[in-house]
Amino acid sequence: MKELREYLCYCGLYCKMCSLVNGMPQEAKHLYNTMKRDGWEFFGKYEYPEFEVFWKVLDSLQHKDDTCVLCQGGCGDPSCEIRKCAKEKKSGLCAYCDTFPCEKLESFAKDYPFILDNNRRIREIGIETWLLEQDKLVAEGVTNASLIQEQKK
Repeated sequence: MKELREYLCYCGLYCKMCSLVNGMPQEAKHLYNTMKRDGWEFFGKYEYPEFEVFWKVLDSLQHKDDTCVLCQGGCGDPSCEIRKCAKEKKSGLCAYCDTFPCEKLESFAKDYPFILDNNRRIREIGIETWLLEQDKLVAEGVTNASLIQEQKK
């Protein structure tokens, strides 16, 4: 079981709100089990020539919440400028960087409009309390996608 702090991205995203960790594995497990119950692992290749590759991906996806290395382990864009910067400056987190908010983070906020508020909140209440808040939101069904949709309204 991962520690809450492992789910914290350098930029202030919370990995438990990502569909790769929260949502997709559960959906993949449901589809995998349904298809397995119906015998797809035996006849799928006759319906779809690419089935074996799909089957491996689906099997992998159902375990992604356990196997994902998360942001700090290198998940996501390998050329992420924010990750590179945080490692270089050894700030560990944009919220604690001397240049917060910087152009890189403000640019990223175009895709994740709540990211600046996340960092401000971390500065205000500290990482541990913020992580507990985020975990509570996850338990309530909040995801990055739902936060993006909410801010677009």
